Amino acid sequence: MKKAINLVNSQLAKSVEIYDRLSEKIYEIMHLNRQKHNIWVVVKQQKLTILTDNPYLGTQLQYQQQTICNELNKHFLLELKNTKVKIIPPKVIRSKNHEERFRITSKASGILENIADDIEDEELKLSLLQLTRKTSGE
Repeated sequence: MKKAINLVNSQLAKSVEIYDRLSEKIYEIMHLNRQKHNIWVVVKQQKLTILTDNPYLGTQLQYQQQTICNELNKHFLLELKNTKVKIIPPKVIRSKNHEERFRITSKASGILENIADDIEDEELKLSLLQLTRKTSGE
């Protein structure tokens, strides 16, 4: 049986670790709180791409992109030539529609109550009585 460490691509793990260090340095340069702001970093062909989901932070990063590039070059001995800031859409949180799935007419509610009276199983009886409370008022 293989160990879990052998299942992970070592090159991928190393690049993720490098990107984490770069983004951590950007948080430090910009004096940002990790809990409030999201920043992701990608480096490809001497080009630094900074991704964020906050347009205001994206504007600040754009004004400071040369400073960030110089600091990263100096601290990590990189040879980054270009910096680009991209704003990605934030995660969408869907609001739940609290509309009832079905409605029972008053006639059907009365029938369910009569059926519930004849049932000996208490759990089933309570379930049917709960259904009768969801009448549409017709």
